[in-house]
Amino acid sequence: MLASLAQANVPGVSSLCSNDAEVVHNALTRQLSRHSFDCSPSARLDARVYSAEIGSIQIVDLQYGADVSVSAELGDSHVLVHLALDGETTMWANHGKVVLRRDEMLVSSPGTPLRVQMTPQCRHLAVRLPVATCTEYLARELHIPVNRPLEFYTGQSGTRELPLVWRGMVQHLSEQMRLGPSIMASRRLKRQYEMVLAEVLLGNYCNSYSEQIALHGNDISPRHVRRAREIIHQSLDDNISINALAAQVGVSVRSLQNGFRDFLGLTPLEYVRRHRLERLHSALMNACGETSVTELMLECGIVNFGRYAQYYRQQYGCLPSETLRRRV
Repeated sequence: MLASLAQANVPGVSSLCSNDAEVVHNALTRQLSRHSFDCSPSARLDARVYSAEIGSIQIVDLQYGADVSVSAELGDSHVLVHLALDGETTMWANHGKVVLRRDEMLVSSPGTPLRVQMTPQCRHLAVRLPVATCTEYLARELHIPVNRPLEFYTGQSGTRELPLVWRGMVQHLSEQMRLGPSIMASRRLKRQYEMVLAEVLLGNYCNSYSEQIALHGNDISPRHVRRAREIIHQSLDDNISINALAAQVGVSVRSLQNGFRDFLGLTPLEYVRRHRLERLHSALMNACGETSVTELMLECGIVNFGRYAQYYRQQYGCLPSETLRRRV
């Protein structure tokens, strides 16, 4: 992806081919994060690292060529987006484990531990994006108050399209750097690309601001969509009927469903579920004393405990009880 740019000496692109573990470690510490990695003494490291810097974004195309185990403690200032290009990369991030196969992605939350295991066949694309870019996008473009940490939830990459779009965007940036290095040197243009990457990531990979992002554009959404949202937010009834909701706002079920998809990007039922999961997550994180998960679920209007526990696990990468235990 970046190898051809390095060979053409495109400004802002560098390459490293080495079997010296210390050299590789130092390069990746500068480009991605402080870390340590272990390589079997009998294995011969054959690392190939290609990197590009676009504004405050760092893109790294990495292959160790050996069995390697990496441990890192991500700082609070950056988000790391991981995409498997070849092979299977096993990762532990955001309190969960996932195996990344070709064109699958994972986003590491700021300030969290990260472990990675790669085989000689693994080739990995990492993009380091500043948290400041993400929060600026939230505050400036969406007018969302940034009043809590930015977290990403393991394995929740929205649709299957996101990894493909993400890879395509990195390829696009690489091609633009090859075609017009002087144009791509523009600080304003780099800033625009930073915002685009932040928008794609935040809008499509489940995170602690997903519900508020889904509500962006409230001022232009139809009245029946705004009214339906108000009813959902005020209701503690676990069995909200879409038929009844449509009747309350005076439109057909199809109109209600189309309005939610067109203006919020999800169905009414998905909206109800996401809203309740966000409320439950907030309640778990801020719980005090000996409050139980069941009590908090009831306060959030959830009575189907088992089903919502699984929904919660899908979205946050752990069970509600684990979040409650870890809050302190």
